Amino acid sequence: MTALTLLAVLALGAVLGIAVTHDPAGSSQETPAAAPPAPPAPGGMNDQLRPTASSPLDPSNRSDAEAAVKNNWPLIANDEFDGTSLNRNLWSPYTGETTGGVGRHKAENISVGDGKLTLTSRGKTSAGMAWREGQQYGRWEVRAKTNKGSGYGDVILLWPDAEDWPEGGEINFMEVPKGDRTESHVIVHYGEDNSQVGKTITGDFTQWHNYAVEWTPDHIVGFIDGKEVFRTTDRKTIPPRPMHLAMQQDIGPYGDDWIPALDERSPEKLDFQVDWVRIYGL
Repeated sequence: MTALTLLAVLALGAVLGIAVTHDPAGSSQETPAAAPPAPPAPGGMNDQLRPTASSPLDPSNRSDAEAAVKNNWPLIANDEFDGTSLNRNLWSPYTGETTGGVGRHKAENISVGDGKLTLTSRGKTSAGMAWREGQQYGRWEVRAKTNKGSGYGDVILLWPDAEDWPEGGEINFMEVPKGDRTESHVIVHYGEDNSQVGKTITGDFTQWHNYAVEWTPDHIVGFIDGKEVFRTTDRKTIPPRPMHLAMQQDIGPYGDDWIPALDERSPEKLDFQVDWVRIYGL
């Protein structure tokens, strides 16, 4: 190859976005240019926004009130956690990194006993689990309680079966990130730019409460103790494909003023407890 020809090939490679290497044997080899950076993985450090709308939890509501009972929802699946171990036919424990990549989930941090499920965080190991069967639209209700502890956040959510976050959506219908456990958030993530809409509810979330979500083709509604606390009817916020229930504890630091980093205030271990999970049809 002459010097003039080689320069022409190099120039063409630059225009087409390919790298050209010269083979000493006399041939040129083209290799694809480096791919653009991948978008942030779910749970990126800056992907969670605090909702601007806020309201207090009505203390007159009994904490054992259920949205399903009030609205006569038809039960289609459930787990009452009456055994002594996790039902692996219903649940798949997490084994990967926690949200934000600070720590790791371990199946051994999940236990069942005395009619309750317990997810336990210990330092930089935590626990999370996903319901194996997803569906498009439905209603979910979970009775749960958090415990005070800075550096850990408790979350109950719907996650896309296709793992195509954020385009596939995300519905957090209980998210309690702060150590004092005085705020729970309902947050809907949607669109390829991870847009968000939601509501902050203030109250004492170290007590048992029933958290529910109703997802239909034209609305998403969040409930606490049978009372509606959030609603969106904006069609662009509605997840486009099947989703499944998931529950987890996250480890800080995560987000801007969301879950703080572990420090001297953080307990050696922290439990997130669940009494039951019930899934309803429309």
